[in-house]
Amino acid sequence: MGREHDPKNLLVLIPKRSYGVTSLSMVGNYALQPFWDDGHHTGIYTWDYLNRLCPREENASAT
Repeated sequence: MGREHDPKNLLVLIPKRSYGVTSLSMVGNYALQPFWDDGHHTGIYTWDYLNRLCPREENASAT
Protein backbone atom coordinates (compact mmCIF):
# COMPACT_ATOMS: atom_id res chain seq x y z
CA MET A 1 0.00 0.00 0.00
CA GLY A 2 1.35 3.36 -0.90
CA ARG A 3 0.17 6.79 0.09
CA GLU A 4 -2.00 6.96 -3.04
CA HIS A 5 -3.99 4.01 -1.64
CA ASP A 6 -4.41 5.34 1.90
CA PRO A 7 -8.06 5.39 2.95
CA LYS A 8 -9.56 8.77 3.79
CA ASN A 9 -11.40 7.25 6.73
CA LEU A 10 -10.40 3.78 7.92
CA LEU A 11 -13.67 3.40 9.83
CA VAL A 12 -15.83 3.36 6.68
CA LEU A 13 -13.97 0.51 4.98
CA ILE A 14 -15.98 -2.72 4.80
CA PRO A 15 -13.81 -5.78 4.10
CA LYS A 16 -15.26 -8.81 2.32
CA ARG A 17 -14.32 -10.92 5.35
CA SER A 18 -12.58 -10.46 8.66
CA TYR A 19 -8.84 -11.01 8.79
CA GLY A 20 -6.85 -11.76 11.88
CA VAL A 21 -3.19 -11.32 12.67
CA THR A 22 -1.63 -14.50 14.03
CA SER A 23 1.75 -12.92 14.79
CA LEU A 24 3.89 -9.84 14.18
CA SER A 25 7.54 -9.62 13.28
CA MET A 26 9.75 -6.54 13.67
CA VAL A 27 11.45 -5.31 10.50
CA GLY A 28 14.52 -3.46 11.73
CA ASN A 29 13.49 -0.56 13.95
CA TYR A 30 11.11 0.97 11.44
CA ALA A 31 8.25 -1.43 10.64
CA LEU A 32 6.09 -4.44 11.47
CA GLN A 33 5.32 -7.42 9.27
CA PRO A 34 2.02 -9.11 10.12
CA PHE A 35 1.33 -12.79 9.55
CA TRP A 36 -2.36 -13.17 8.66
CA ASP A 37 -4.74 -16.01 9.45
CA ASP A 38 -5.23 -16.76 5.74
CA GLY A 39 -1.54 -17.69 5.49
CA HIS A 40 -0.06 -14.65 3.74
CA HIS A 41 2.66 -12.47 5.21
CA THR A 42 3.56 -10.07 2.43
CA GLY A 43 3.87 -6.39 3.14
CA ILE A 44 5.38 -4.35 5.91
CA TYR A 45 3.85 -1.45 7.76
CA THR A 46 6.15 1.35 8.90
CA TRP A 47 5.59 3.14 12.19
CA ASP A 48 4.93 6.33 10.20
CA TYR A 49 2.21 4.62 8.14
CA LEU A 50 0.59 3.04 11.20
CA ASN A 51 0.64 6.40 12.98
CA ARG A 52 -1.15 8.04 10.02
CA LEU A 53 -3.83 5.33 10.15
CA CYS A 54 -4.36 5.75 13.88
CA PRO A 55 -2.79 8.93 15.28
CA ARG A 56 -2.54 9.40 19.03
CA GLU A 57 -5.01 11.68 20.66
CA GLU A 58 -3.42 14.95 21.71
CA ASN A 59 -4.24 14.38 25.38
CA ALA A 60 -3.15 10.75 25.49
CA SER A 61 -0.15 10.11 27.67
CA ALA A 62 2.86 8.46 26.03
CA THR A 63 3.64 4.97 27.21
